[in-house]
Amino acid sequence: MKKIYLILLITVTARIFHVTYPVMGWHSWRQSDTASIAKNFYENGYNILYPQVNWGANTTGYVESEFHIYPFIVSLIYAVVGVNDMWGRLVSLIFSVLTVYGLYLLVRKIINEQTALWSAFIYAVIPLNIYYGRAFMPESTMLMCSVYAVYFFSEWLDKENTKYFIYSFLFTTGAILVKLPSLYIGLPLLFLAFQKNRFAVFWNIKLYLFMILVLVPPALWYYHAHQLFINNGVSFGIWTYGESKWGMFSLLAMPSWYNDIFFKSFGERHLTYPGFILFIWGLFIKRTVERERLFDIWLIAVLIYIFIAAQGNRVHEYYQLPIDLPAAVFIGKVLGKYLPMDKLNEAFKAYKLKTYFLSVCLILICILSYLRVARFLNGESMDSPVLKIGNGIKNLTSKDELIITVSDGNPLYLYQSGRRGFTLRPEQLDDKSIEDKKLSGAKWLTGEKESFVRANATSRLDDILKHYKIYMNERDYFIVKLEN
Repeated sequence: MKKIYLILLITVTARIFHVTYPVMGWHSWRQSDTASIAKNFYENGYNILYPQVNWGANTTGYVESEFHIYPFIVSLIYAVVGVNDMWGRLVSLIFSVLTVYGLYLLVRKIINEQTALWSAFIYAVIPLNIYYGRAFMPESTMLMCSVYAVYFFSEWLDKENTKYFIYSFLFTTGAILVKLPSLYIGLPLLFLAFQKNRFAVFWNIKLYLFMILVLVPPALWYYHAHQLFINNGVSFGIWTYGESKWGMFSLLAMPSWYNDIFFKSFGERHLTYPGFILFIWGLFIKRTVERERLFDIWLIAVLIYIFIAAQGNRVHEYYQLPIDLPAAVFIGKVLGKYLPMDKLNEAFKAYKLKTYFLSVCLILICILSYLRVARFLNGESMDSPVLKIGNGIKNLTSKDELIITVSDGNPLYLYQSGRRGFTLRPEQLDDKSIEDKKLSGAKWLTGEKESFVRANATSRLDDILKHYKIYMNERDYFIVKLEN
């Protein structure tokens, strides 16, 4: 068996756990939003231009967001086999496997076979790539598009075959449509073009055509998406400059930001600390050909994006998933040089201490990855109160009744109940807010009791249970109808 096929088998095996589980657990907020869009495509018509979320309450729910290629694909599968979160997870898994293979192809082309194999292996086993490689989220789609965009662009430059031009255009614009920050891909592509054509790149008509073809679809989509926000007031906050995601440049003056991003997140969570050590080592491995600097430029491009989206990256570690691609290559360069898979005996003789050290690092990377992913998976339980609330709401309410869910704002409860409505935090749940939501059509209120405990609002929970008609009052959750 070719070594790359074994690595792909490892990729699948590492991501298959809990693949049949409903959406819940770590980053269930983002997963349930994506899953609800897929389900709404299936139930309300396959209009990819009008993605709907459940927390739009009494609006249409059309949301300003990225272009939803991934949930649309999932919704098409629903049409054949029925709605099940498993299919969303499996699509992510497939795209994750394709990303590993694409990275292998690219690194083999630019550097060599051994570095490519190790880069693919490292990318396959580091923890957050495992978890998000089977999550109901568009990250796997974006990463796959990114890798093949660069690979096919390099193929087009080398072979000048129109089919590679088309492939690269499709994957590049696909990456940007799926996630706007994928604009950073332009920098590695520009490097490849410059390395091939030097300054002639600036008057190459085909490259200008490529740029226009790539940028026009995202421009049209994000303009349209903003119109959805203007009409409905529902958004993922993609243009909130200086607030929740990007433009908070004051953070760059804070040492704690660098610690959070580069040590706690990138070092510990993404690569694990042994992997982070190998990554730093790989930065100092001598480049043998100029084109190898592609991965330096790729790394710099992602860092620029991280600095621009400083707050988003601080809050959500999955925002940094793009950096794992070049990082895996730098680790692969170390392993390919001192621990080549086809010459292990010779390597142990020639680089005794280095090979033993690298072997220990590899073992630790695998162990630490397993421990982190296991901790994430522990949050996915078939006995979760979320599923109980979902089943209770389905049994008690009609499909057109609006629901108030109380949590940290997570739309997961609406998704699992298959209902539309409002998401409130316990501290927002006063008499006025409830009356306002009732006037907007809310009929039911539900939530986990733990949310009130965390918010020091148990007295508010007691008031709700006293004033409204109780339909379910269990140890960990409640459901009331908004009538006295």
